[in-house]
Amino acid sequence: MAGNSLPPVNLTDNGRPVLLPNEIECFFLSGVDLLCEDEPNSWFPHLKSGLLILTTHRLLWLPDTAVASSSSASAVHLSSISHIFPNKKSLKSVFASRRIRFQVSPETGSRSVVVTVVVRGKGDCDAFVAKFWENWRGRAWEESEKVASSSSNAAAGGGSASSGSGIYSSDGTVRMVGVSGILRKEQEMWESTDKSLQDAFQDLNALMVMFLSLILLLFLY
Repeated sequence: MAGNSLPPVNLTDNGRPVLLPNEIECFFLSGVDLLCEDEPNSWFPHLKSGLLILTTHRLLWLPDTAVASSSSASAVHLSSISHIFPNKKSLKSVFASRRIRFQVSPETGSRSVVVTVVVRGKGDCDAFVAKFWENWRGRAWEESEKVASSSSNAAAGGGSASSGSGIYSSDGTVRMVGVSGILRKEQEMWESTDKSLQDAFQDLNALMVMFLSLILLLFLY
């Protein structure tokens, strides 16, 4: 049986997750499985049928069953995610459960694994994915660490910490931070280009089908 090396999630008496400083809940999906695509003895376990909560800092998975132990509630920190795979829509995906794939590395130094999020319950999966990308690129946890460090330094020096510009832009989105933000922006541009190429290829296929249909009609009539 696979061991669980994921950080646990502390829960309140009414089953709500205890958030980190400056952490904000953003979105959730019900009826979600987190499945590791690697060997069964991986450090990342199979988590079946739970509530997946996206925050500015983490992915929180809480079991659906009320009788489940709170120790089974697990977290994936967004800082440990190295890649989010773009969705590739096909005819098969229309009739199957929605899936989200990402690559995550453990804090213990073990090798990274690919995790598939299988969404069997209700919820706006497209909106969740969009917010997932935004929070991962925004790296709000780095700003939280910077503010905490500034507060500690100010307290030690007898001064007050500057609040800075915060983790959100004026339009309410999580802003990018430093060099990592530039790298995330480059990856965003790459993903956008990949999607444009896929859309263009699909449009070309549609035009070819239409052209062949017209030729067939000309032969028939």
